[in-house]
Amino acid sequence: MSELHDLRLDPLEEDMREIRAVLARLEPVIVNINAQQPHLATKAEIAKLPTRGYLWGVIAAMVGAYTAALAAVAVLLTILPPHHP
Repeated sequence: MSELHDLRLDPLEEDMREIRAVLARLEPVIVNINAQQPHLATKAEIAKLPTRGYLWGVIAAMVGAYTAALAAVAVLLTILPPHHP
């Protein structure tokens, strides 16, 4: 029974050694890539950014508010009589 157990585990142990060797080679490469490109945004950071449509909506709302304020001032200036001291 012990020989059968060893026959099944030997290939698994060999595979694990290969996997560890590959990971040991990959880790410095990943660290190097990460160190060279810290300015790139992650998907989570990009998801938090406003969309173009949202930004255009904000600009349109600001222009609309400014136009309404100018119209209100124009109406007040035409309704109120001029003040002469």
